[in-house]
Amino acid sequence: MKKQLPYAVYLDKVYGAWLGKGVGGTLGAPYEGRKQQFEYAFDRRAVQVMLPNDDLDLQVLWLDVLERVGIDFTSDDLADSFLANCPYSPGEYAYFKKNYARGIRPPESGRFNNRYYVNGMGCPIRSEVWACVAPGDPELAAELAGRDGVLDHAGDSVYAEQYLAAVESAAFFESDVVGLLKEYLPLLGADTRIRRLADDALRWSEGASDWRAVRALILRDYGHPDCTNLYQNIGFTILCLVHGRADFIESEMIALNCGFDTDCSCATAGALLGIVSGGAALRAAYGIPDTPLKLTVDVTRRSDRLIDLAEDTCRVGVTLARHGRNRRVEIADVPPAVADVPVGRGDAAALALGIDYRGDPVLGLGETKEVRLTVSNAADADADATLAVELPEGWTADWTETRARVPASSSAEVALRVTLPDTLPLVHEANRIGVTARSGDRPVRRESFGLNGAQVWRVWGPYWDNVVDIPHEELGRGYDHAFAAWQGDAFVDALRQYHLNVTVDPDRNYLAAEGDDAIRSEPELLPDGGGKLVSLREDLFSVADLVGFQGPCAVYAERRLYSPEDQEVCVQVGATDAYRLWVNGQEVSRSDRVDWWTAENRHHSGVKLRKGENRVVMKCVRRGETARFSVFFSRGITMADHVWDLGSYVPR
Repeated sequence: MKKQLPYAVYLDKVYGAWLGKGVGGTLGAPYEGRKQQFEYAFDRRAVQVMLPNDDLDLQVLWLDVLERVGIDFTSDDLADSFLANCPYSPGEYAYFKKNYARGIRPPESGRFNNRYYVNGMGCPIRSEVWACVAPGDPELAAELAGRDGVLDHAGDSVYAEQYLAAVESAAFFESDVVGLLKEYLPLLGADTRIRRLADDALRWSEGASDWRAVRALILRDYGHPDCTNLYQNIGFTILCLVHGRADFIESEMIALNCGFDTDCSCATAGALLGIVSGGAALRAAYGIPDTPLKLTVDVTRRSDRLIDLAEDTCRVGVTLARHGRNRRVEIADVPPAVADVPVGRGDAAALALGIDYRGDPVLGLGETKEVRLTVSNAADADADATLAVELPEGWTADWTETRARVPASSSAEVALRVTLPDTLPLVHEANRIGVTARSGDRPVRRESFGLNGAQVWRVWGPYWDNVVDIPHEELGRGYDHAFAAWQGDAFVDALRQYHLNVTVDPDRNYLAAEGDDAIRSEPELLPDGGGKLVSLREDLFSVADLVGFQGPCAVYAERRLYSPEDQEVCVQVGATDAYRLWVNGQEVSRSDRVDWWTAENRHHSGVKLRKGENRVVMKCVRRGETARFSVFFSRGITMADHVWDLGSYVPR
């Protein structure tokens, strides 16, 4: 038997979710990124005017998709709107946009080439809309949240969004917040880091009298230098909900005083508590102002009132319940004016097409990759489908047209093997493959997907120095005298270091002829021939990806970069060790630091690329066990407008 949820109660709780989300985001926004512990007391003046926040922005964008496309939306529907209507792109949002613009579709759009931000807070903060359209059906809320999270994340971040959506969905009927946090822990996976964090955060929070001690434990075992990293912030959210004891202001201030991604932890906690209490009670108990909605995404609402946003959200929830998608709840006493959003898709009669990349969506020079095309048939009769593919110029495949029998109300898989010939003079990073499916008189389905072309680099090296420079000796003469300056243990250390290790000088020009340093720059000295061709599959690479030599060294890598036009770009470099980077003979970036790799250790705007060929040379230095680097091209310093149509000329 389904549970009954009166519409008036439903609307009030959704209003509470958006009110708590907005107030929490506004309270935390000025402190986002500050990683110290605070001791602020609540001041109502801090929440008098709502601040715009991506935590709410993107959920309003998703609501717009639900209203236009309907309850049978796909991840691609969300991705299309994200790419077209979200003007900002920090962190994982930028990598999603770069992937999706190249045709790399969810779920690979969230995983591929997204090493630093894949476990960010960008999707756990988008959980409320799925809970609000699936009240009392945590499984449905989690399933919908999963369609969202894979756009720009993978693994633990997606689990966290699904977990929060389930907890918030259940909160429409249950008020024991801590009990709900425990009940839905299985959604975090059986043996994942996010599950261990949640288990520990709950146990520590219930066992400690001071939230500050729990904060220290979370940072000790799960801390990360990125203020937006998932683990510490989900830990702080759990901490504030346990120690806040369902008091809205107390919980919000603990979340704020934990620091790091304060707008996210405050907003998530506020939304959950808003669902539990309802909007009217929240305002009455705490004097919360009904501030107008502030948006920075390109979507138009009928008003800036949160209650109107709540009504529009409830319309989707009512549609899901009316049509049996919400398996647990019936929404009662719905006003006649609440009409359905679209149900079903206008192109449902056509065969549906899906793509399984079978690993990374990338192809290197001379490689063949198999992908699986899934053809789905929603009709009651079997279909004989004809599939045709259109390939990028110069690419080959084992077929360009084939037939498949697709059973009624089922699907069939077809393998497609594509090859990037090593004879091509230019490898584009963005490569779209078109797919057409037709069957009898049914509508023709056309889709496309992308494969990333690997970056082709020519590598010289390794270059290194002996720990002690010993001059050439006569045949038969030993070299102990070279260590005469050291005595005792120091002698042993020096000799064994000479035997067991090498060294590298980041400032040394290893390619220059003797005495030429003053007049010749390193990129000009790269040999015209020789070198090893390496295909780099992502922006992030290590010295070990370039050469097999183990130990300290310097490696020079050259890429003949293709640009479709004259353009001015920002070059963003990530590096854990020393490097030099030249573009068309001009040094644009350098560092001698040993650092923690991020995708954005250095930003350099105003770098000019000319139409056609550009010469990019990077000297990568490894002094320790590992050294990792990345180079990202964008048209803005914030990564918001990536350069997606670059390529590599293949050296011959």
